[in-house]
Amino acid sequence: MNFLYKIAEFIATACYIGKIKIAPGTLGSLIAFPICYIIMDFSLKHQVVFYISGYNPNEQQFLSVFFIEILATIILFFAGTYFTKIYIKDAQEQDPKEVVIDEVVGQMLVIILTSFSVIFVYSSSVPQKIEASYIDFIFLFLMPFVLFRAFDILKPWPINWLDSNIKGALGVMIDDVAAALFAVVCQYVIVFLIVNFFPGVVTF
Repeated sequence: MNFLYKIAEFIATACYIGKIKIAPGTLGSLIAFPICYIIMDFSLKHQVVFYISGYNPNEQQFLSVFFIEILATIILFFAGTYFTKIYIKDAQEQDPKEVVIDEVVGQMLVIILTSFSVIFVYSSSVPQKIEASYIDFIFLFLMPFVLFRAFDILKPWPINWLDSNIKGALGVMIDDVAAALFAVVCQYVIVFLIVNFFPGVVTF
């Protein structure tokens, strides 16, 4: 077993998380949350801020974290594709269960893109009915996680088409990206409905 294969195994299985026999895909999704938090915490502590004309300092900082996390996800997507190709080269399955870097990338994408949805929630009457801690838990963790896992497992069209027709490492990665985009759209639809039509049903 050469050194490059060991690196590929480490990345494809997301630090060997995929080697855990119980729900490796779910665990792969969960690890995306601390990764996003670490990136955000690093950006804020080191004040990595891009100047963006027309935005105040707080908005610039928020958008800077957003762009950094998107960049990190893109890098991880290409690295995941490359190392997954090496890892599955001699495997009997095209998408082994222990390969969970695709779940990490997909879940990160959902976390990042749905982060704006909580702004709409806080701008509505919902905070009058739900505590901030509940809002953050529901819209920044629970909903992104459940929606992504649902689309990743159920694979409605065209996710199932991508999964069946795009082979190799790209196929392993791309269907999770598609599942992530479905989850993002679904969350914004749910938030829109809650904020505009059903504010009374979210009382705790």
